[in-house]
Amino acid sequence: MTPSAPQDAVPIGDAPSGAVWTVPNVISMVRIVLIFVFTWLLIVESDGWAIAALAAAGISDFLDGYLARRWNQVTVLGRLLDPTADRLLTIAVVLGLGIRGIIPWWLVGVLFARDIVVGIALLWARSRHVDSPQVTMTGKWATALLYFFLPLAYLADVAFPTATWLHTVAIIGAVAAAVLYWLAGLGYVRDVRVRAASHPRGAEAPYTGTTEGSTP
Repeated sequence: MTPSAPQDAVPIGDAPSGAVWTVPNVISMVRIVLIFVFTWLLIVESDGWAIAALAAAGISDFLDGYLARRWNQVTVLGRLLDPTADRLLTIAVVLGLGIRGIIPWWLVGVLFARDIVVGIALLWARSRHVDSPQVTMTGKWATALLYFFLPLAYLADVAFPTATWLHTVAIIGAVAAAVLYWLAGLGYVRDVRVRAASHPRGAEAPYTGTTEGSTP
C-alpha cells in the first residue's frame, strides 16, 4: 500500500523539461541577484532602495512560477532555482531585520530552527532515496504571510516610526505566520517519515518533488 499525498498538497503538473534559458528561469536568476542587492542595501541602511529591491524580488517570486505554469515552461533548473531563491530571500530578510533590531532575535531563532528541522528531514529522506515532500497549501500560506508581515515590520520601522501600533501588528502577524510555518514544516517531516517507512528499500513515493514557485 502506497501513501497518498497530503490532503492540501499542491497539484504537480507535467514532468519538467531540461531547458535553461526560459523566461521564468531568467526571472529566478534576476531574483537571486536582487536578493544580494537587497541585503547590501539593508546593511548600509539605504532603506528606500532596499524596499524597492525587496518588492521587485517579491513580485518576481510570483511571476516566475506563474509564467512557468502558464507557458508550460516548468524546468529542472527552475525547480532548483526557485526554492533556492526563496530560501536566500527568507534568510536575507529574517537575518537582516534581526541585525537591524526590527524583529526580535527569538523570532529569528524560531524561523531558522524550523528550516533546520525541515532541512535535516530532507537530507535524511535523500539518504533513504525518498523524494522531497510535496508542497502543501499550509506551507504556501505560511510563506506568503511571512513575506507580507516581515516586510510590513520593516516598512513600519523605517517609514512610519511613530506608528508603533503598525509595527506591533506586523510582529504579531509574523508570529502567527511562524506558527503556521512550523505546522507546515512538521507536516513535511511527517510526510517524509511515513513514506520512508512505506518504502524501506528506498523506492520513490508515487508523487515527487515540489512545484515550481513553491518551497517546503
